[in-house]
Amino acid sequence: MTRPLYAYFGHHKCASTWIHSILETICADGGLSIAYLYAPRNFGDDLARHVAEKQIDFISYVNADARFVKCLPAYRGFHVVRDPRDIVVSGYFSHKNSHPTDDFPELPAHRDKLKSCSKEEGLHAEIEFSFTRQVLGEMAAWDYRQAHVLELRQEELTPDPYRGFLRILAHLDLLDESHIGMRQRPWLYLRLALNVLHWHHDKLVPMRSRIVPFPAERLLGIVHDHRFSNFAGGRKEGQADEKSHYRKGVAGDWKNHFGPEHVAHFKQVYPDLAERLGYETSADWGVVSPVGAR
Repeated sequence: MTRPLYAYFGHHKCASTWIHSILETICADGGLSIAYLYAPRNFGDDLARHVAEKQIDFISYVNADARFVKCLPAYRGFHVVRDPRDIVVSGYFSHKNSHPTDDFPELPAHRDKLKSCSKEEGLHAEIEFSFTRQVLGEMAAWDYRQAHVLELRQEELTPDPYRGFLRILAHLDLLDESHIGMRQRPWLYLRLALNVLHWHHDKLVPMRSRIVPFPAERLLGIVHDHRFSNFAGGRKEGQADEKSHYRKGVAGDWKNHFGPEHVAHFKQVYPDLAERLGYETSADWGVVSPVGAR
C-alpha cells in the first residue's frame, strides 16, 4: 500500500519559516520525514522523482511553483498566501536588514541598493526586484480550485493559529481528536519521545513509530511553543522591530508605508493581482487609512 503524501505550499514572506518550523516539529514527533524545499535545484527540477527517491512523507515547499507541483503523485496539501502589498513591505525590511544571504545570490546587490536609498525609493526598488516579481508571479499562476489543497491566507492563520492548524491537519486527514486516557498517555508520550530521539540521533534510535493520525492535544502544544512572541523576542504581533526577521506580523501594514506613487507603481507592475487574490474588490483601491502608527 502506498503511503500518503502530504504537502505544504508557501511563498516568500508568507510566514513560511514559522509554518515549516511547526510542521517539522509535528513530523519529528509523529515519525514522518519532511523535506524543506525552496528552489528547483533542491530537487533536481523533478519534484515527483525527488519525493519517490527520498521516500518523503511531507513536502514543505516554501517557494511553491505550480509547474513542478502538477507532476506530483496523489497528495493532500495546503497553500498559504498573503496580501501581495504586505509581501512587498515585509520584503523591503527583511531584504534590507535581516534575511540571510546564503543561497540567495540576488540579495547582496539588492541589499546594498536598499541601504543606499530612502524608504520611499527602496519600496519602488522592492516592487521591481526580480525575486519579488518571481514570488508574486508564482502566486498569480497558482490554481486555487484544487479540492485536495486547502487554500489559506496568512491573515487568517496567524491571528488564530490553533484553529488554523486544527483545520489544516483535519484537511490532511492527519488529526486525531480523540481523548487520550490515563492508560494511553504514558505509551503515547514514550513513542513521541523515541521519535524525537530518532530525529536527532537516528543511530542511537534507528526505528521510528508513525503516529498517524496526530493527537490534537500535542498539536496545540506545538503551536503554542511556536507563538509569535517566542520567535520575536517577546514582542507581540503589531510591535515592530525593523531589524528582526519577524518584524511586525500584522495584516495591512502596507497602508503605513505605501504612498500614492507606490500604489500606482504596484498596479503597473502587478495589474489586478490584489483583486485576483481577493484582497480588493475593484481596481480603484488606494491608501485610505493607515494601520497603526507610521
